[in-house]
Parts: sequence; structure tokens; C-alpha cells
Amino acid sequence: MNRTRRLLCSSLAMAAVPVGLAPRAQARVLTRERLPAAVSQALAQARIPASACSFIVQPLGHAEPGLAFNTTQPMNPASLMKLVPTYVALNLLGPAYRWKTPVYTVGPLQGGVLSGDLAFVGSGDPHLMADNLWSLAQRLRDLGLRRIDGNVLIDRSAFDLPPHDRAAFDGDTLAPYNVGPNAFLLNFGAMRLSFQPEPQRGQVGIAVEPPLAGFHVAQRPRLDGVACGAWKDRLRANFEQPLAPAFTGQYSPQCGEQTWNIAAPMPADAFVQGILAALFAQVGIAWNGQVVSGRLPPTATLLTAWESEPLAVIVRDINKYSNNVMAQQVFLTLALQTYGPPADFAKAAQAANQWLDAHQLAMPGLVLDNGCGLSRIARISADDINRLLRAAWASAVMPEFIASLPLAGEDGTLKRHYDGRPEAGLIHAKTGSLRNVLSLAGYVQSPTTGRRATVVALINDPRAAGGWGTIKALLDEALRSA
Repeated sequence: MNRTRRLLCSSLAMAAVPVGLAPRAQARVLTRERLPAAVSQALAQARIPASACSFIVQPLGHAEPGLAFNTTQPMNPASLMKLVPTYVALNLLGPAYRWKTPVYTVGPLQGGVLSGDLAFVGSGDPHLMADNLWSLAQRLRDLGLRRIDGNVLIDRSAFDLPPHDRAAFDGDTLAPYNVGPNAFLLNFGAMRLSFQPEPQRGQVGIAVEPPLAGFHVAQRPRLDGVACGAWKDRLRANFEQPLAPAFTGQYSPQCGEQTWNIAAPMPADAFVQGILAALFAQVGIAWNGQVVSGRLPPTATLLTAWESEPLAVIVRDINKYSNNVMAQQVFLTLALQTYGPPADFAKAAQAANQWLDAHQLAMPGLVLDNGCGLSRIARISADDINRLLRAAWASAVMPEFIASLPLAGEDGTLKRHYDGRPEAGLIHAKTGSLRNVLSLAGYVQSPTTGRRATVVALINDPRAAGGWGTIKALLDEALRSA
């Protein structure tokens, strides 16, 4: 995914309900350990065994769930795992936490000329975008920088991670969701290609975002008259020369304008080099050096620093749009703030578990490997997710946490679900999906009583992709019983 930060607005008018209140009258009573008929029927229709599922529905004013089915079994949650580090981070770091990316000079800056290197020190910012870097470059010019005679040094020592293999999870090296974390992550490590048919010129216009110095298309696809179909496959894209891709296939005018978000098909330093060279040229800073990785020398002089958006904004991007690499950046930041640099996944998991243990949320079955759920080994139980949701509801960060969840029929990964239906706007829930995994967890509000309940659904089965009917049946039951 490659996009500038969206301003995600989610207004809440929710009064916190103490978790320990006595049960109130319900519109409909669910039975523990017995699935509602509609849920059982949906499972049978999808040919998913009930033993492959975990379900919980618990009104917020009740001390016990109304429905609790197979809730203690640790299961793969897919992207529901993002709920754990984002909730811990809101508490541990605070909603107003910002990442700082300082910029240093390594050498004298006189008469607009830097006789040495310019250095950026990464802090794990999850949302450092090309337009942010343009603003920073403009600030550098305002500070008097006109020419850099040396290189640009990138210090990524805040993280201590092995080389990331984008093919390791599912073999798709171009998928933006496979981009790995980086202490100086720029533009999500991704780029966007835009394709526009130009029949009058007999060609396809191709543009790239962010701007990359030296980028040009070595071969454009041919226009043809067939239906649009699987247009990406028909391009026959070749990225062996990342700054000079070749498209040896076809593109149909019937496709209109299309965009393709891809993981930048080049090393991280080369990607930063292409962006920086283009941005420096735009703002009027001359530079002919290279981007190099290394540690900041002790003689460096601080010039300025970029500050990210606050964590409360960052978690909305993570949970509403299920951004994997952003979640990993936040996860690793837990280790940075708890133990100091360098951060790794083991320390991040230790920091998260330490916080959970200290706040009566110990999860012995939790397997929190990379913090984002893009994993075959991640595990958590429906019971633990439900306890986290209920703790979040009663916490000081409740507004920020719930505002980060997709709103059914309105935005994020639930935008197309319940769109135009009366239930739209009554469900705040995180979704998750992988091969053999489908999941949802969050809050529903009864359209009749106005009361709310937590809902958790985990499905681990080869036919899980067909389980949306089951999850919607569970949500319908929860909406009626809250």
C-alpha cells in the first residue's frame, strides 16, 4: 500500500459501562456452549466444522458471556493480532506519542554547502511518507542547505532484525503486505504505478508515486480491444531493472485508469536514493552522492527533526486498513521504549507480555511473533481477545482504541459489509483473513436497546474463506441480544 495519510474520522458517543455491573434484561438470550441455529446453519452451508471455530458474545454490562463456544483454544487470529500491540502501545506510549526522525550534518555547513554527509537517524516511524520527506527537504533548504558534497547516511540501528525475505510468507515479493519493518521505513517501502490508456496516441501512460529519480518505462504494454479482466497479469511486468520496468503484455482501454500498489522492487537504500534525489531536485538542493547505511558518527551536529503524526492517528491507519508493516513498527517500538535500542521481535513480545501481565491481562497461550498477524504460528484465544476488548472499553484510551476499528458499512475493511443496511454504523470491529483463517472481533450496539456487546469470532479451517455468512449470523445474534 502506498498512499498519503488519510484523515480518518470516527466520532463516538459512547458512555463507558463498568464491566462488573449486574446483568440487565436482554432483548434475546443466547445460550453458552450452544450455537444459535442461524450460526450452525451457516457453518453447515460453508461445510466448516464447529470444532474449527471459537465464538464469544458478551454484553458489556454482564459479568459472563451470553455465548461462549470453544473460547480457550489458542487459534490463529490473522490480523486480529494487531489489537494486542495497538492497545498496549496506546497505554504504554500514550495516544499523543510521536516518532522523531532527526537529521544531522556530518561535516561543516558553510555558505549553503555541506562538506560532508547528511544523516537521517531512523526511530521506527510507521508513517514516514515521501511528502513528509519533501517537507523536511524544504525545511533543510530554509535552514540554508543548497548543496551536499557527500553522501546521505541512513542510521537504522534502532532495530536489530535479520534480512527480510518478502517471499517467505507466500512467495509474492511484490505484495505490499509482505514489506518488512525498518527503522527508517519510507513510504511503507511501497510504490504506486498508475496506468492510463491513451488511444489517440496509441499507448498507455504510466506514472509512478512517489517520484523516483531516474525512473522510466523501458517498454509499455500494447493496447488491445479485449475485456479488461485480470489486467495486472496481462501486463507481463518485468522489474529486473527496478527503475526501468518493462511491460511486454497488453492493456485494454476498457480498464480505464488503474493503479497497482507494489512493494518497491529494489533494496531499501536504492529506494531512499531514488526518492531523495527527486525531492532534493524539486526543492533546489544539489546532490550527486549515494545513500549509504551506517551508524551516526559522534561528531555529527543536529540540524532538525521530523515528527510523526500522534500514535492515536497511526493506530487508526493500522486497524482500519490492516497495515502489516505499520503494526510491526509499533510492535518494535514497544521494545525500544521498554528496553532501549536495538529492538527486535523477541524484546517486543516480552515488552507486550510484561505490560499485559502487569494489568491483569496475562495470556499464557499468546504467541506474538511479529505483532501483525501475518503469520502461520501466531496464536491467541477468543477468551483472551474478549478480555482485551472489555479492558479497553473500561480504559482511559477507550475512545482512541475503538475509533481505530473499522466501522461496518462506513470505512476500513468493513466498508463493504452492511453497506446501505440498518446495521451500518453499529459495528466497530477488526477483521482478519489468511489462507485457512477468517476472524472478527469488536463491539456491536443493539439498534433497539442501544446497549453494546463484545463479539469475537475465530475460524481456522481450509474452508474458512467461506465463513463470512457464519460471522454475519453471529453479528446478527449479537445485535439482537446486546
